[in-house]
Amino acid sequence: MKRRTQALVLAILAVTGCTLNKTDLRQTNFVSKIGNGGQLIEPKRCALKIAILARPVHDKVIDEGLWSVVDEQAVPPEVHRALEVNGMRVGLLSGDLPAEVESLLNKPINPGQGKPVQYINIPDGDHTLISTGEALPQVSLLLNREGNAYGKDYKDASGWLRTTVKYEGESAISLRVLPEIHHGPISRAFSAMPNTGEFAPRQFVQKDGQQEDALRDLATSLTLKPGQVAVFGCLGKANRSLGSFLFTETEANSDRLLHRVVLIWATRSTTANPGTGMAIPAGLEPVEPPKS
Repeated sequence: MKRRTQALVLAILAVTGCTLNKTDLRQTNFVSKIGNGGQLIEPKRCALKIAILARPVHDKVIDEGLWSVVDEQAVPPEVHRALEVNGMRVGLLSGDLPAEVESLLNKPINPGQGKPVQYINIPDGDHTLISTGEALPQVSLLLNREGNAYGKDYKDASGWLRTTVKYEGESAISLRVLPEIHHGPISRAFSAMPNTGEFAPRQFVQKDGQQEDALRDLATSLTLKPGQVAVFGCLGKANRSLGSFLFTETEANSDRLLHRVVLIWATRSTTANPGTGMAIPAGLEPVEPPKS
């Protein structure tokens, strides 16, 4: 049995390679004990649960049921003001969702469609893009950036939230959400791939996409502890604002305006592909490697 354990560890080391030093392992991986003193290197990962709810403007379930229990003071005052003048609102909810909101998460979006919830599993320090709605052929926005207000027109524009996750403290996840506007014709460009090692040559990959306007001064950072959820939405009175563009839409086959609310949960994970059977064997608990 001891030989089998040693062989397993050697095989894992052969796959992961020898480019990571001890500092790298502490920053990016867990180490789990196997058998008699063996160790299994596991990358840190974050599991995101994302829900997007669309309800009529001034809907009581959202305005009174949800936002009334969201702590918008969890965002620093200067960031809160910058978001507010751009028609956005962000906050943190601790504990269970209101019962009316929870019931919406369990209902299909439309007949024959799934529930408005998706799950994403990404490495610690990585990011994912969350689409806030369908692309619009023409958009005219009033933006307020660093105290300067101006108008800007976009063609074939869609809204996105670039969400970056990182471990923080003993059990929390740091969430950084950056609003972006993707617009214009699709073009081909080259982008750099992340380095796989300290001395690995830089690699590039072809990428087809639109121009991306990243509104970095409106980025929001929140620390999510277990049982907390980040909430993103807009102020109903801010017409032509960034918030109205990201979080409103006209209902299909109707002229009724809907407000969207984005809910994000984040937890630590040791499984790259939930539901595939690739979970860590029972009885093994990930721990940080000892400091040298």
